[in-house]
Amino acid sequence: MVMDEVKIGILFSLTGTTSVSERGQYQSALLAIKQINEQGGIKGKRLLPVVEDISSDPFLAAKKAEKLILQDKVIALIGLYTSVCRKMIIPLLEKHDALLLYPTQYEGEEQSPNIFYCGPLPNQQLLHFIPWIFAHLGTSFYLIGSDYIYPRETNKHIHNLIQFHGGSVAGESYAPLGTQKFYTHLKEIEQTNPDVVFSTLVGESAIAFYQQYHQAGFTSPIASTITAETEIQAIQSEYAAGHYSSFPYFKSVQSPVNQQFVTEYRRTYGTETISSAMENAYNSVLLLAEALRKSKTIGRTALRHALPGLALNAPQGTIRVDPKNHHLWLNTRIGKVNKHGQFDIIWESDSPIGPVPFSDYLSTRSKLEAEGRFTAQDRLNIKLNQCKVLIEQIKNVTQAFPFTFAYFDNEGTLLETFGHEKHPFPFHIPQLEPNVDWLQPALKKSAIGLALTGHTTVILQGAEHDIPELDNMISIGIPIKGDKGTLQGVLGVFLDKASKGPDASFDLIVSSLTRIIHSCVETIEKNELTKTFQRMLHDVSGLIPESLFVIKGDEILFSSGSAQKLFMKNSHAVRAILSEISNQSPFQAETFLRKRAAEALFEIRVVPSGAYDYVYINQFSNDCEAALVKDKHKLLIKDIIGSSHRFLQAVNLAKSAARIEANVLILGESGTGKDVFARVIHNESERRDKPFVALNCAAIPRELINAELFGYVDGAFTGARRGGNPGKFEAANGGTLFLDEIGDMPLELQATLLRVLQEREVYRVGGHKPIPVDVRIIAATNKKINQEIIYSGSFRSDLYYRLNVFTIELLPLRDRMDDIPELASYFVKELNGTSVLPHKTITDQALQHFLSYSWPGNIRELRNVVERAFYIAGQSQFIRAEHLPEHLIHHSAGTMTGEMEPFEHKLVLKKADVQKERGLLIEALKQYRGNISKAAKHLGLSRTTLYRKMKEYNILKA
Repeated sequence: MVMDEVKIGILFSLTGTTSVSERGQYQSALLAIKQINEQGGIKGKRLLPVVEDISSDPFLAAKKAEKLILQDKVIALIGLYTSVCRKMIIPLLEKHDALLLYPTQYEGEEQSPNIFYCGPLPNQQLLHFIPWIFAHLGTSFYLIGSDYIYPRETNKHIHNLIQFHGGSVAGESYAPLGTQKFYTHLKEIEQTNPDVVFSTLVGESAIAFYQQYHQAGFTSPIASTITAETEIQAIQSEYAAGHYSSFPYFKSVQSPVNQQFVTEYRRTYGTETISSAMENAYNSVLLLAEALRKSKTIGRTALRHALPGLALNAPQGTIRVDPKNHHLWLNTRIGKVNKHGQFDIIWESDSPIGPVPFSDYLSTRSKLEAEGRFTAQDRLNIKLNQCKVLIEQIKNVTQAFPFTFAYFDNEGTLLETFGHEKHPFPFHIPQLEPNVDWLQPALKKSAIGLALTGHTTVILQGAEHDIPELDNMISIGIPIKGDKGTLQGVLGVFLDKASKGPDASFDLIVSSLTRIIHSCVETIEKNELTKTFQRMLHDVSGLIPESLFVIKGDEILFSSGSAQKLFMKNSHAVRAILSEISNQSPFQAETFLRKRAAEALFEIRVVPSGAYDYVYINQFSNDCEAALVKDKHKLLIKDIIGSSHRFLQAVNLAKSAARIEANVLILGESGTGKDVFARVIHNESERRDKPFVALNCAAIPRELINAELFGYVDGAFTGARRGGNPGKFEAANGGTLFLDEIGDMPLELQATLLRVLQEREVYRVGGHKPIPVDVRIIAATNKKINQEIIYSGSFRSDLYYRLNVFTIELLPLRDRMDDIPELASYFVKELNGTSVLPHKTITDQALQHFLSYSWPGNIRELRNVVERAFYIAGQSQFIRAEHLPEHLIHHSAGTMTGEMEPFEHKLVLKKADVQKERGLLIEALKQYRGNISKAAKHLGLSRTTLYRKMKEYNILKA
């Protein structure tokens, strides 16, 4: 009998930048589920993990989370690593009232009712770690982290702790997620010479940094709240030994529960590399299971009520879910990496440390109160710091009022008094000293106390006060409320009773002050929200592999971290690219461009969005002389030559095809480069290290093609049997089989091919044993297969639809004439790199013939023409028109004397008046039917200049 099941969503990055840290968490969660199921499950129900890979992508995390909640109907989610992924799914959790057990350390400052935080908070990792570092390692810190939420927020905590203990921050820097090169950072560390480097780098970046830090000869220790056993194994012990980390758990914890955990993990996965984050994930499942056992019913609501207060004897020791704040009481330990790549525990807490999610623990309350060193002034300073921005805002907007103001927090503590310098307060009132509590019984019956308790504006005059010192005063308490109506504090207003004035005027003043306070709070909250969105945009853009610029006209509104670095390295090229895009804007749809600078190739994707353009730039090395002789087996997307818009759309499709496993059908005339695209798709795919096997279906006799594809058993043709001969399918096993000119495949063989694609196994000719194969098919043809199916019946429709999962159509060269100069130049440079003849260039006259010819043989014909002309030119440094084939000269001559007659005003442009110049531009555009490249070349201008002048003269492209 099959047990009932309880589905649990497992949401980790099994691929991507942070997978080195998350894969172990995923395995630990599955181990806990396996152990629970082996013990009989929960109330007779088996736990069923539903696993999704989010690939270190916050957008994918949100998509997969919603799928688990709505389609798979999981009872809870366990997973996520980066804070940006967690924050991305909070709206989904709230929308669907779903639960997440988050098993990773994070920066605090959050308390969602839909999340149980199972990893440590900054106070549980830093509050003892920083003083220990001061006592044992030094007081000068360099902070380096990955550029996303957790490192930046954690470093704010570290700054405060360092400042409190009297230390210093020598430097601070952040690297985009996945960064592998740290030369600049290491140079800065060398210059600042800190006692300690504190790292919040994650994943692959942490591995590269530790290794490069060691190789650079640095001896100062690295401390971290992220680098654990998983990362140490990837870093290798020779680079990590002697460095420190702080976690609730290390694999070296000596306890029976931990020994059992380590043994079971080794037995299941063959390794003892276990980190604190992995134990968090393991504990998350056990806590969830315990809550299910405790609940009367199995459901999200029951879970939410059962988890708070729950305790567990975990591998790290006893842990407990705090009953008030959804975080865990955890142990804290400091470990030092030994030569075996393990942590020796050099300090640990006597008991679990309580979670303090918000930052008022910083270097003060939690530690100092425990030590009896937390003074009233310390408390006031913390509160003033929390309200500083709002107090300054209120000061600025109330300075014209001739009153005395006092700011009280929501606990009734007076934080600061202020007022108009020309109207000083006429009386000394002891109660208006900072730190006085206005909710104490003696002051509670005041305008301030009543406003605090009643959350409404209160006005008291003279004898209405219980405070004798206010008998001749008027006091007003104006509540300060946040966006959701939460009371943040009260603004107290004090004035001499004699200066009140008419009631109507006074009421207007109170009403105005109330509106002003509301406006101040609203402005600050909007600014904070904007900063949050900016941080999130910065974090999310750091996960995008391309450099991202957001532009509006000539203005750069936003640039990602990688974009800023690209701009610093290639400011001239980037400025030119963005300027050209600005001149061409507005774009109607997503557009792909390519630009080549002296030593770089830039691939550009422009995504229009209203008045803005999102510009994604990829830079590739373009060492032409070396790259031009590149082995075709190593061709990549960046090596494909061409910049025309429609051609780049095909290039982008090839990129997409490389990321998936679906069959690909490439359509195009002979000579358009179908074989190049097939090779590139393979080289960019996950199968790149496996075979790429090509077969031209039109070049093999129809009676032999069956054996070529599927192989044959020895003796299948002669009767003598000795063994077997594999075919192309077996040769390509694990890789890619490129079937060129598939439109010429015999009809009877198409049925066999279809069966192979469906069954993923082949039979050799003369054999009867099925041979399994794992092959991805890329097919190509110069035929219109759909017409073959409809009119001649020479191609099977079912095979066509099986192959036509992902179609890429390549343009003939006559439809991408703008690419001819670049292609011709490429072929010449290729020949320059391999020939003993003098290096050559193509003259403008020869190039004009190229641009006037229709190229029925496409790129293959262009290559052949260039190669022929190169050798005919001999010792000359130029390929001229006289070196070209006669048929090309004659074909293009008529066109050139007709459509391309030289334009007599070409050199007048710079001196022409405005109207004449505008007329010349319009005439050229008409002559070339709106073709910008041809018109610009004819006028002797660059495309960028022509676009700029069209914009300047308000000339619309036809």
